[in-house]
Amino acid sequence: MGDSSLSDLKPEYRVDGSCWKFVPVISEGFFNQRPGDIFRHHLILLQLQLAVIFTLAAIIHFFLGRFYLPRLTSEVLAGVILGPTVLGRFFPDISAVLFSEQSVKVLATLTRFGYLFFMFLIGVKMDVNLIKKSGKREWTIGTMVMLFPLLVTVMIGRHISIVVDKVDAQSAQYEVSFFTGVLMLTSFPVVAILLMQLKIINSELGHLTLSSALISDMVSLVMVNIGNYRVIMLLASLRVALKSLFLVAVLIVFILTVLQQMLYWIIRKTPEGKPVKDAYIFFVVIALLVVAIVGENVGLQYMYGPFILGLTVPTGHPLASTLIEKLDTIVSGWMLPLMSTYCGYRSNLWNLNRLPPYWIMFAVTFGFFLKVACGFIPAFCFKVPCKDATALALMLAAKGIVELGTFATNAEKQSTVTQEFTWAVIIVFIFAALVPILTRKLYDPSKTYAGYQKRTVLNSSINEGVRMLACAHRQDDALSAIKLLQLSNPSTGSPLSVYGLYLEELVGGASPLLLNHQLGQRSSSDGGRWQPIIDVFNYFKSQSSKPTQVHVYTAISPSSLMHEDVCWVAFDNLVALIILPFHRKWNRKGKLISDSKDLRDFNTKVMNKAPCSVSILIDRDRGRNSSIIDESSTYNICVVFLGGKDDREALSIARRMKGWPSVFLTVIRLKETEDMITGWEGMMDDECLRDIKHPSNENGNVLYKEEIVRHGADTSALIGSILDENFDLICVGRHSQCDSPLIEGLSAWTDLPELGTIGDLLVSAEISKPICILVVQQQVIEK
Repeated sequence: MGDSSLSDLKPEYRVDGSCWKFVPVISEGFFNQRPGDIFRHHLILLQLQLAVIFTLAAIIHFFLGRFYLPRLTSEVLAGVILGPTVLGRFFPDISAVLFSEQSVKVLATLTRFGYLFFMFLIGVKMDVNLIKKSGKREWTIGTMVMLFPLLVTVMIGRHISIVVDKVDAQSAQYEVSFFTGVLMLTSFPVVAILLMQLKIINSELGHLTLSSALISDMVSLVMVNIGNYRVIMLLASLRVALKSLFLVAVLIVFILTVLQQMLYWIIRKTPEGKPVKDAYIFFVVIALLVVAIVGENVGLQYMYGPFILGLTVPTGHPLASTLIEKLDTIVSGWMLPLMSTYCGYRSNLWNLNRLPPYWIMFAVTFGFFLKVACGFIPAFCFKVPCKDATALALMLAAKGIVELGTFATNAEKQSTVTQEFTWAVIIVFIFAALVPILTRKLYDPSKTYAGYQKRTVLNSSINEGVRMLACAHRQDDALSAIKLLQLSNPSTGSPLSVYGLYLEELVGGASPLLLNHQLGQRSSSDGGRWQPIIDVFNYFKSQSSKPTQVHVYTAISPSSLMHEDVCWVAFDNLVALIILPFHRKWNRKGKLISDSKDLRDFNTKVMNKAPCSVSILIDRDRGRNSSIIDESSTYNICVVFLGGKDDREALSIARRMKGWPSVFLTVIRLKETEDMITGWEGMMDDECLRDIKHPSNENGNVLYKEEIVRHGADTSALIGSILDENFDLICVGRHSQCDSPLIEGLSAWTDLPELGTIGDLLVSAEISKPICILVVQQQVIEK
């Protein structure tokens, strides 16, 4: 016994005279058994299957991703290649070893668990209050795009299957209704994933599509379950249907009362700013598994119980965000791709030896066009542009992982793979590939904020005043912005309209929000996080002695798409200048305490896409009072003027500030020679400086200087001397003629190109002086 290897240990168990051999789940080691026997162990085989599946899917997506096809298409193709269509057909021996019958059952179980957790997370991410906020437009589109195509297509498809395809009435009652019904539904998670993929979830079209999809999904949930109980009554009895309905109602009431109160108890037990304890997370996971088991046994499909439980989880911090942080990676990155690959694996294209039944062709062709029409017509009637209405209708007809999961769940109930399942996988694959491509052709988000109209401070009408948008991620950002805003509002003849925008990252939800607090809009999550920002802007309005309009918004969206909210608010309110906070923060001693790469990327995206002028406010004035400026104290402002449109915009902002008696403005113009700059740009620069250069009663607090610099080294030395003076605010343009000899050699040393060459010099790490710097970029006009 001591000389035998572990592989020789073959425990035997006898049951009723029969014997079978126990095979460990894990391997005893590669060298302790024959090479072929290693595939007997289920864990080893599962690991090998996962490695092959994800490697093949990644390779396929490497090529298909270049054509903007979603990852789901690559995963389905990987399953088709590994299934009976390719590997099982041409390499049956390898297929028999790699995907044995028992190992495929393990994969099926994993996909079932993955779909269960996916539906739970979808419920967690949904903000049901979005339905309450939806108006007549969203309700009309969401209801029509689901209800009318579902009823018409199911009834006509059932009739075609009986009369033309000679399907028996019982099969037509269930299978045909199920197949056509799934194709006619609108899935909120599929639409949300598509909008994220297209990067338009924050746009006006994205908000409309998402709200309509949520309403459609909720209505379809009710319709589907009504249909299920109707089938139970027809196939079983009324007594069985009523018993099942009663038990399902008891389960739902238990979820909405007992379990929801326990979730709120977990939130109350979690200290503010602290993560939820792992024990509470384990409890929620156990609860969703129990709900799934009980739900399936009382007549509710196994994924609906966890979905309802997910809806009861309060959105946002701390519970929803922790659940998504813990579960989303493994579910979205591992279990869901396994689901789509498994669907491709179970399909067999060789079984398609004839055209699909006429009822399937009817559902795909007529049903699709009817669904698109039912989305387009109400949207167009509500004055949505024609192209946008078509794109909206296409996105509401999109298919994806939810439809695959539904078809796979139904296929598990059958012993053989039917042609209908293979056709279903092909149809979902085609829709998943075509809808994003067609939507990109119809709706180009890059042109949403295209600037054909000049929206700059320089071109703002004196009578109408200037509209400025101040963005804030924290209270310090708002405090810094209101000092600049007060300086920009010295005159009653040119009023100032202020739009404050608090930006918060979307965590624990799938629905981005844009709240207008002047309209009393609220979120289902706690509003305490943005209330200090609102208070700052309201305080600015109350302390302003000049007529000032203040509007405050809150944008809750993914960090990668947060710039869309800024651009939309600026575009919708005809804003002339956006004020962005700098991505670096300093303490009172001038020491760097924060350097956010995400915030820097956000600023760059806004500057590249904004429909108006943009400025970045660098506030190193931490040692002074961060509230409204005192009108009795002096405030020294400097404009470094090299020439160009950005410098002219910076000078226009500073020119508004000189109306304060306590403000002293210094304009330093850098020139290569004493001669005037020739050319159109030079003429525009001189025109902009005309009222600054000549002394007048209005310019009593303005000092104009010209400095001769020969190259970049002279400019750098001059900037250093400017910093040595007692300026409170320095305004510069971003580009400042990058090809100018005045900054020759400096561009190569620029670390922050979004600030331009001069702006980068002013925020150098060697500088610790408390000062504010405003870097301005004039609106980029569409050519």
